[in-house]
Amino acid sequence: MKDGLYKIGDVSAMFKISVQTLRFYEKTGLFVPAVKEESSGYRYYSWEQFERLRQILFLRDFGLRLKDIKHQLDVQNSAQYMTLLENYSHTLERRIQSDIKLKQYIDIKTENMKLAADLPHNETLFLHFSDQKVLKHECTISHYKGFHKIELAIIELINRYNLKSNIDSVGQFFSRESLTNDSGELITSGLFVTEAAFTEDTYNKAGNNIIIIPEGLYAVMYYRTPTHQSLPYIRKLLDDIGRHSFVPCGNIVRSIIFDLGRENSAKDGYLACIRVLVRENSVV
Repeated sequence: MKDGLYKIGDVSAMFKISVQTLRFYEKTGLFVPAVKEESSGYRYYSWEQFERLRQILFLRDFGLRLKDIKHQLDVQNSAQYMTLLENYSHTLERRIQSDIKLKQYIDIKTENMKLAADLPHNETLFLHFSDQKVLKHECTISHYKGFHKIELAIIELINRYNLKSNIDSVGQFFSRESLTNDSGELITSGLFVTEAAFTEDTYNKAGNNIIIIPEGLYAVMYYRTPTHQSLPYIRKLLDDIGRHSFVPCGNIVRSIIFDLGRENSAKDGYLACIRVLVRENSVV
């Protein structure tokens, strides 16, 4: 301390704020030293400035932008201050609702992962699924060296509909009537993105492209193979449906349960699911 003034290191220690942050506040004009020695470059702060710094840290912890904090402290207008806090309250409310949705997604995701981990793999199961809201995108992509085309289509979807980049929120549709091209390669007939990746803009931009994958009994298979190697599993699933006196209805849906090991599907970081809605065969 020097004649009632405090060095930048002293202020840093007292307020548990880094020297780099204090220098940044000085650079932006938010919190400027009372004295700055030209010869040494030392910065000194007076105790009268500490109230301003406490206000800065208080409003910063609210999450307010530094330029809004500076404006409010400079104009010192109560009406503007109240408006600022009210607006930020609305922002927090939207953030809370978003966090609630994110928590719901995480809880459902972890439950599905636990369920999938305990179920047999590479076998056809018959399970009940709830309905699911998704954004559907019609496209036709061959899976012979076509993975990059899917990635490009996903990026296009994210940008067009302002989606979050949740990799395991993206799935594929396969048409039973046109599973393969003339060369026998598996074809994706459409992509979908689940509601977990939606933003507020998505609902406005997507319109009729938002559909419901219906609730019901599904023939299901969990497996660790990437998309381009999925055709044998799809064919086995369809064959098993007939053997169990069911009839498939609609498209085959492929989704990712967890995707942390696409490069090495032998490990347990990657798991996919194919399913198709079924009904009893009334002819049998």
